[in-house]
Amino acid sequence: MGMGTTALPEAIAAWAASNPKIKRVWLADREDEVDLTLEPQPVADSEESFAVWMGNCELWRCALQARIGGTFELRWFDPDAAGPMTGNVLVYESAP
Repeated sequence: MGMGTTALPEAIAAWAASNPKIKRVWLADREDEVDLTLEPQPVADSEESFAVWMGNCELWRCALQARIGGTFELRWFDPDAAGPMTGNVLVYESAP
């Protein structure tokens, strides 16, 4: 991806910390690709969380692209449907 092993998670965490709509970010940095999974801050129900995701995902992708460069897959974490993030590293979690 072009960044050092600590620079990538730090850059992602710094971006997420500046975005109050982000609750958690997981990173899977594989040999040929980077996967980022974002969990938006909770709202009244999961359907509203999905609306937040749909309304912001492209903006978030562009902001992350500018910060970290390279290519990556950006995914939504649905806490109502998803299990544990096996194989991914939690790189950001907002304060409670």
